[in-house]
Amino acid sequence: MPHEDISGPVERWLQGDDTAFEAVFHYYRQRLLRYTFRYLKNETDAEDLTTEILVKVWQCRQSVTNPATFENYLFTIARNRVIKSWQRKVDSLLSFEPGNEPAVPAETNDPVLYGELVRHYQESLAGLPEQRRRIFLLHREQNLTYKEIARQLNISPKTVENQISATLKQLRTRLAQHLASLVL
Repeated sequence: MPHEDISGPVERWLQGDDTAFEAVFHYYRQRLLRYTFRYLKNETDAEDLTTEILVKVWQCRQSVTNPATFENYLFTIARNRVIKSWQRKVDSLLSFEPGNEPAVPAETNDPVLYGELVRHYQESLAGLPEQRRRIFLLHREQNLTYKEIARQLNISPKTVENQISATLKQLRTRLAQHLASLVL
């Protein structure tokens, strides 16, 4: 269905004609699938996310006051959902227990994206202040407890906890910004 043909069903649906949603659904479903697959690289994830987006649009249709902006609204939701999906991968990467491998490799279906994420993670670690990086790596790579790190560095366990917390926050922010920049 050409773009100009969908404006009528969009307008009718936004005005309360629920039967017009079928045309809107079929027109945009394939486009959303292509969009989400481009970034997620997994058909099942793309289909799940597309369904979530269409359900969200159905639930929030009263938020669209101008039918001419419907497509922008729809793809803004899609972009935000893709970013949220990647944010979960970043959280998974940073939530691994010390001494264990990050969970992301098993969950990601895009080795290029994962490699890019790990590279950016390493660069972000390298950019940390030396003491903060040292504390973080002692905890994550040498499995030292906060008390053991505090004793070794002659600082308080609370300082260790604060430094690790600040590092995780900084890494999450940098990785999320990097992933979001890939979608924009």
